[in-house]
Amino acid sequence: MDAIVCVPPLLLQAIFADLTQLARQTHFVQRLRALKPDAFAHTLCLYLIRYPHATLEQLADQLHITASALAQRFTDNAAKFLRILLQRTLDTLATAIPTRCVIPLLRRFNGVYLVDGTVTALPATLAQRFPGYGGGAGTDDPTTAAAVKILLRLRIDTTQATELLLAAATTPDIHLLQQLPELPEGALHIGDLGFFDCDYFAALTRKGIYWLTRLPARIKVREELGDWQELADWLQELARLGFSQWQGTQEVGKTTPVVARVMVLRCPPEESARRRQKLHDRLRRKGQTAGQRQLTLCDWWVLATNVAEPKLPAKAAWELYRLRWQIELVFKRWKSLGGLSINAEHDPIRAECELYGKLVGVLLIDWLALQRGGALSGVSLWRGWQIVEELLPEILRAFSGRRDWDEVLSELDNRLTRRPKQAKRKRRPSTRQRLFRVTLTN
Repeated sequence: MDAIVCVPPLLLQAIFADLTQLARQTHFVQRLRALKPDAFAHTLCLYLIRYPHATLEQLADQLHITASALAQRFTDNAAKFLRILLQRTLDTLATAIPTRCVIPLLRRFNGVYLVDGTVTALPATLAQRFPGYGGGAGTDDPTTAAAVKILLRLRIDTTQATELLLAAATTPDIHLLQQLPELPEGALHIGDLGFFDCDYFAALTRKGIYWLTRLPARIKVREELGDWQELADWLQELARLGFSQWQGTQEVGKTTPVVARVMVLRCPPEESARRRQKLHDRLRRKGQTAGQRQLTLCDWWVLATNVAEPKLPAKAAWELYRLRWQIELVFKRWKSLGGLSINAEHDPIRAECELYGKLVGVLLIDWLALQRGGALSGVSLWRGWQIVEELLPEILRAFSGRRDWDEVLSELDNRLTRRPKQAKRKRRPSTRQRLFRVTLTN
């Protein structure tokens, strides 16, 4: 219990330290009056997570000022103040010493990193700064006039959010990926097709960094001294020859080829049908129809990596790639439990302030919820999030000096520790169970 009682208050206090000085540096405040910078930060970053749809009047009540006075304080300097606080939060969380999970397969690498992005709609008045794709069916539709793309890199063997970037929704994923800090040698990068780039993979290989990815339908591949073929055509040829699985070394990408170990496995008929239906549904919403290449890929699982087979057998590779779902669960917690959405009717500066504040909040709650076990520890991280949220009022009181930190953190520790272990499932094993099983059989 000592760690959770001692470390979180020190880390939280470091993030919210010297906010008056930061407010003056960003010209958010010139002289202290009724609105205190620390109270403003606590309200925008923590109170808003507990009450994500709080009105301007409710926020002002927390700050003991009038709603009109608060509205006047939502300025470009306020947004700059919170944007710097977000970066400080990321930098401070990066200094925390993470606890690695005990799953042997993940410990074969110097960190297993997942990367993905999500889109949050913004008021149309922010379209010049954060352009979306135009149109859209509603305020939560990523094709609205203004939207922000949130890129997250998650270290899944510790469930530590290592980096986060913000950009316009129209920014290509690969452009954001290239802005992230370099991974350590021996780490494993896992990303979806939005992050597929042969040049990027070749650079990782030169630096001794591993990668694992799916292959796009239009990519061209060839075996040694063979002819270039589109992946879909090559898969159809495998089917004609009666192959249900295959693995070997290929060159991938005709323009800038990278050498990869390609693993192919034929899907069961029911899985193929499910994937085809999902493809048709997704394209129908966009007013498009599926092409033959896409339909061919629905019949196969195709992965490529630069990890040698002894270190990562094919069956283990399939299980590791399925870990990508864990970062989707992070976004789901942020949006469903943390209320990470912005009211389209908000003033643009208030919307930007709430965006930065809520991101600080969800990062902190995620970190606190992990103090007694993460996504692969066999306990419910969703329930952990709920526990931290329930205690947010007490954490806010501790910040204001009205509660003792040790008492609040002891209660948090006790409630997180009392979470029941997830039962082992026979018919649909959990991710943790599958990772342990595949380690034992390889």
